[in-house]
Amino acid sequence: MLSIHADTSHVIQLAVGPAFMLAAIGGTLTVLTNRLARVNDRTLKRRDDLKAVADDQRAEIEEELRTLNRRAKIINAAVTAGAVCAILVCVLIGSLFVGNELEIPFDRPVAVLFILAMLGLIATYTLLLVEIFITQRSINPT
Repeated sequence: MLSIHADTSHVIQLAVGPAFMLAAIGGTLTVLTNRLARVNDRTLKRRDDLKAVADDQRAEIEEELRTLNRRAKIINAAVTAGAVCAILVCVLIGSLFVGNELEIPFDRPVAVLFILAMLGLIATYTLLLVEIFITQRSINPT
């Protein structure tokens, strides 16, 4: 009986790292959804402005709307990558415990899940950087 508790405590130790990763992903998803909400608010405002603007200002607003649409698509892709990453981390943690309880060597599947989760995290942060660069370029077009 003592060895079962030792094995379970070891699995808990192994799960701590991915659990911290899950917390970081949650924070990142919060940042991304806040950015998306701001883009959506700005888009709605500029669409309203477009209805009451003179023709000479129309092109500028339409260009801004195209940029906002591009930003929203990139943020949506980042949120998707982050959510997939979080799901993979949850499956990874679950696999650790299931493998331990069923006494199945889950080393390779856990390694694959971790690699896939890291790729998802890399994609999330890369897309966030791309969106930030686009935002900066739209503020300072030089």
